[in-house]
This record gives sequence, C-alpha cells and structure tokens, in this order.
Amino acid sequence: MKNAKMRKDNARTPEQLARMRHLGKSIGCFFCNSNYLKVGASSAIRDGRHWYVKRNDYPYQGSVHHYLIASKKHIAKITNVSAPAWKELLETVRWIERKFKIRGESIFVRSGDMRYTGATLDHLHFHFLVGGLKKKTGTLEDNILVTLGHKSNQRPRS
Repeated sequence: MKNAKMRKDNARTPEQLARMRHLGKSIGCFFCNSNYLKVGASSAIRDGRHWYVKRNDYPYQGSVHHYLIASKKHIAKITNVSAPAWKELLETVRWIERKFKIRGESIFVRSGDMRYTGATLDHLHFHFLVGGLKKKTGTLEDNILVTLGHKSNQRPRS
C-alpha cells in the first residue's frame, strides 16, 4: 500500500526513524506482501497464506527473541482479521514455539489510531517477544519496556 500511515514520532531508534523516512518515500508500507522481502535486514523465516514471520530488525532491548508476525494483507485494525487468518495465526505461534523451543512469550499487537497506541505503522502485526528468566532480586529496571499506549489523566472506565 503506497499511502500507509506512519508515526515517525513513535520510532524507538534513530536507525528505525531513518528507515521509515526512506521507505515511506520509496515504497510506502514496508510490511505489505509485495514489499516484505525487499526491505529490512531480516527476511521472512515463515511464509503462510495470511501471515509471515520475520525477526524484528529493531528488537526491544533485553529481549532474547523478538519476531514480528505480519499480515500479508494491509489491515489496520485487529477486528478486520478473518476467521481463516486467526486460525493460521495460532498455527504460526505454535510453529515459533516449537522451532525455537520457547518456554514463555509475550504477544502483543497495536490496533487503531496510532496516536493512542505508540505504533509506527498502521499495518497490523503481532510482536512475539521472549525475555530472560526473572532474577530473584529483579527490579523494574530489569524489565523489557514496551509502549502499549500513553498515560491519560482520565480515570479508567469500567
């Protein structure tokens, strides 16, 4: 998709920002099926009908594994994923667990308005993140930090 939305102000590293600027001008959405093999330091390690898996070129600091499971179709909202794609997503997660002998992972997705989510691109993709074993005397500084949204002054709604 040539006109993919990007939030460059959500980039985590200068390298990520530079790539976003370059690719946004040249090819648009770099996760779309026609582009994913052409860009990035890592290529797909699994290629399904609805999803592909690649290593994150900008893994979160402290992660042991950080994979992206990206939709081949340009989808911006999680509620637009088809039933067959959901089934394949589960199969893909199982494949990653088996292939890399994963004992515990965190999976997250950002969906919708990027001003609220901290996302950099409006192309639906899941983060498959594996950290290390928790230290007995671990502190918050030992945690992998991930932006899943921005703090609000409003009270949580029930």
